[in-house]
Amino acid sequence: MIPQRPVIGIIGGRGRMGRWFRNLLEKAGLEVIISDIDTPLSSKEVAHQSDFLIFSLPMDVFPEVVQETAPLIPEHKAITDLCSLKERQVACMLENSKCQVIGTHPLFGPAEKDIKGRRVALCPGRGREWLKWWRDLLSRHGAIVTDVSPSEHDRIMAWVQALNHFILLSLGKALEDEGMDLQHVAALSTPSFERQMEIVGRLCKQDPGLYSKIQMANPYTDRALASFMEHGSKLMDIIHAKDKEEFITIFEEVQKFGKILLQTSKKKS
Repeated sequence: MIPQRPVIGIIGGRGRMGRWFRNLLEKAGLEVIISDIDTPLSSKEVAHQSDFLIFSLPMDVFPEVVQETAPLIPEHKAITDLCSLKERQVACMLENSKCQVIGTHPLFGPAEKDIKGRRVALCPGRGREWLKWWRDLLSRHGAIVTDVSPSEHDRIMAWVQALNHFILLSLGKALEDEGMDLQHVAALSTPSFERQMEIVGRLCKQDPGLYSKIQMANPYTDRALASFMEHGSKLMDIIHAKDKEEFITIFEEVQKFGKILLQTSKKKS
């Protein structure tokens, strides 16, 4: 039975996402207790006192902290995490606990003002009661919530995050090395390229350590990058050969795929 006002614990509560979720949950009228470096409560104390425990931790320290604290949580309570990857993380929480387990991936960063209209992935691990409570709370505050298995989540993140970041970093480095006048580039940008430049520019506010882990810790990244490079190399060969017919063939294939993407986007909205 879930308490009417469960106590929420956040291990890593002074980090950027930890603070963000503490603010969200306190605005929802819930009591939130935290642990972090030099906090009055230790991680084990927060684990003991919480009904719903959130791990808001870097991926490299996540397993050790889970091993220390998750066994302390009784079966009728729950734990979740905020990591960007899920397969190993959900498995780690399951292996080290008997309580209900949920993987949570906020598909946004701490710069967002609120959760309204933001996407959140939930990966069911063990139990359904707390999963429904957590999903309902996030949805009630405007989040767009999707349930997905941990393995499917990581496979998709290899494209949504790892490949996407790979393209942005490559674009940024190539443009920097070209040495063009950036004011002229901005003045001559099409709307789509201007949006790309804004996204590259926002990388200055991101954590490079986190981005490196997203690239290198996801077991599906290599396959996504290899597929992208294969198609990019093929397209480059077509352009070098000035093979207009083959270029148009590929373009038309992507146009057909683009129609499917647009239809999928409309269904989601």
